[in-house]
Amino acid sequence: MQNTAPLFRLLALLVLVSGLFACSTQKLARDENWPATMPSRAYFVEAFEADKTNKEVQTQQEYLTWIVRFYNGWELYGRGWTKMTNELLEQIDDPAQAKEIKLKVDRIGRQVSAEWAKKSDTRTIYLRHVSIWGNALLESLDRDQALELVTRVNQDVDDLLAHRIKPAVITAERYFPADAEDPFL
Repeated sequence: MQNTAPLFRLLALLVLVSGLFACSTQKLARDENWPATMPSRAYFVEAFEADKTNKEVQTQQEYLTWIVRFYNGWELYGRGWTKMTNELLEQIDDPAQAKEIKLKVDRIGRQVSAEWAKKSDTRTIYLRHVSIWGNALLESLDRDQALELVTRVNQDVDDLLAHRIKPAVITAERYFPADAEDPFL
């Protein structure tokens, strides 16, 4: 019985810390000072209001909290969409191409976050998809294919949201075939 005491203390500490963090993040989502680096709060409130099924199982506050986490990251995933976008754009030399990529990546971010922030059983886009797309976008830089890849991801997001493709078809190999010499691709 004595061996389980540290485990229970650790669990209690984790619950306390996550609860405190959730409160601070929800304050940010409620705050009138919505982060300027993100699309407007009104855009996401409208998206939330449009989904009657999700509204039955999730509060607007919880939804907006997940939107902020998507863009800014949180302790479990520090790299949010804003940081990933900045890393991507920093590596594009051509200003015209960077502008076009930014417009398309911003569109992906708006559409994906609006869906991803919903409760799991009501959404079409999951963390797995976001991770695959983020990694593929960064990989596209090494291959000098950023514009092509961001265009393809935009189409896939549209197709997922319109239910023209199933979520399971979104895999890393869809964008870049596995490389036998690099097991991380």
